[in-house]
Amino acid sequence: MGYLNSKAWKELIEIVADSLSDSTRFAETYKVDKLKAEKAIRTFTVMKDMAALGSKSARQNIVDYYIKLLETQKKIDIDDAIGRAVDFNEIDNNSPEIVFELLLANFSFEEIWAEYTSLSKDNSVIEDVALVETAKKISQETHFMCKYSTKREKLNFICVLLYAVSYGQSCIESLQYKDINEIGILNKNYIYIIYKGAKIHLKFLQFDNSGTIINIQKKATQKSALNYDMQNPMLVTAKNNSNRISVAGYDVTPGDDDFYYNERIFNLNVISLEDIRDKYKTVDDKIVEFLKFNQKGRGSFIVSGSDMGVGKSTFLLSMIGEYPNSWGIGILDQQNELQIGVKFPDKNVITLVENAKRNLAQCFAYLLKTSRDVLVVSEITLPEEVSELVNSALRLNAGVSATMHSFSPKEVIPNLRNLMMKTPMYHDKSTAEEDIAGCIDLIIHLKRLNTGRIVVDSIHEVYFDNSWREEYINEELIGKDKDFVKMQLMSLGVKYLNNLMAGKQYKLKTLFKFQENNGWQRPEKPSEQYLNKMSRYAGKEAVKKIRKIFEEE
Repeated sequence: MGYLNSKAWKELIEIVADSLSDSTRFAETYKVDKLKAEKAIRTFTVMKDMAALGSKSARQNIVDYYIKLLETQKKIDIDDAIGRAVDFNEIDNNSPEIVFELLLANFSFEEIWAEYTSLSKDNSVIEDVALVETAKKISQETHFMCKYSTKREKLNFICVLLYAVSYGQSCIESLQYKDINEIGILNKNYIYIIYKGAKIHLKFLQFDNSGTIINIQKKATQKSALNYDMQNPMLVTAKNNSNRISVAGYDVTPGDDDFYYNERIFNLNVISLEDIRDKYKTVDDKIVEFLKFNQKGRGSFIVSGSDMGVGKSTFLLSMIGEYPNSWGIGILDQQNELQIGVKFPDKNVITLVENAKRNLAQCFAYLLKTSRDVLVVSEITLPEEVSELVNSALRLNAGVSATMHSFSPKEVIPNLRNLMMKTPMYHDKSTAEEDIAGCIDLIIHLKRLNTGRIVVDSIHEVYFDNSWREEYINEELIGKDKDFVKMQLMSLGVKYLNNLMAGKQYKLKTLFKFQENNGWQRPEKPSEQYLNKMSRYAGKEAVKKIRKIFEEE
């Protein structure tokens, strides 16, 4: 953050330095007695930690205090210092870092990126010259700099940057609240973000030294059971706002200046299936009607996708939103990333977060004992999650769901099977696959198109196919000669052994398939097995409507 070397910024930093630990200054600023000031300072100490762990309101409280300090101080001409620190009249007269902050304070990253890519052909980097040109163009078109005609708005912007330097995440502070997927640091000279699956190098951003990265790593990992240090040089944890933090350094990185930081951003909003259809064009009317039917019938499903940030968790949230408020919902969420209780306060939700004190089996047992109608795993990554999910599904015979990474729908069941085989519950892959096929009804696979648009690429029914058995079991053998009966039984045995060795007693029925030129097609109809299962809760009339959808095709 090179602009901090200017005289104006040094003067501003000196005013707010150590202000959150100085009760005398607080008492003078707010005209209160020292006892109240000391109590308020203790509150601000808690707020610093909350803000560092992702609380935007806590950060704003500190920013408001900074504003009050600057307004009441008498050391410098504050209006003059503001004018020297940031040019609020001509945006291109500022350093690229300040230009970027001005844009982030007023626009979504999607809007900024759309303008930037219209001026620059390189979509893997944001460089200073092209960034400033982008800002000039946006400013001329929107006149957003007029917002800073008031002193209060100017101070608020400046104090956000002062907070970022003092207690925040330096030059990446504002990014954590934007519509991007991830923030990453490789070293003091390489900061990048991930947006719609693409890694974009912010070439104009740099840290002054590696110590700043270490401070960010330590602040962001405060909630970890282990301290991030030379004894624990690699950690994965989460902030209070559910952003997932991964840090590495010291002896596990190749160089002394290599300190890795990754923040996976989970700014998940509650988006209904209708929003996904109308605003994002991820599904069409028929898919929405079908998915609502599945949820009403307590169907079990997996939301899969191969790309990071393809919207699996957001889609899962929209599906959970379709459950009636009268149903009991059990959530197993490793870091409470979904935040179901906050996003759906009227729903009957119990969320358990796994830790060293309670294992997955104990969490699932608790959820089953609390009359949960449906059970959800935020993301399948561990063998125990699969085995317990299958165990719960077989006991409930309805209503389990999860997200997982998978290259295509075809790999979902094999991937689940491989995870299940790592648990003591299963030693035979055929049995494992049969249990999965018996409890998972649908695989909903998401895909990002070249345009950046996310669509449901396909919806498959996991169909447990026993027709090969019935072919021979239903054969009339009474009255046949011995050689015929012998041949039929031998054929049945060979068929069984072949299926046992192949390990596949199921098939995927393609109910919906996206084609870029023709939208969503419906190649196959749901099986009677699936429709009969859904009719238990959805009712026969709902089944009739779904039949009509597939008959139309």
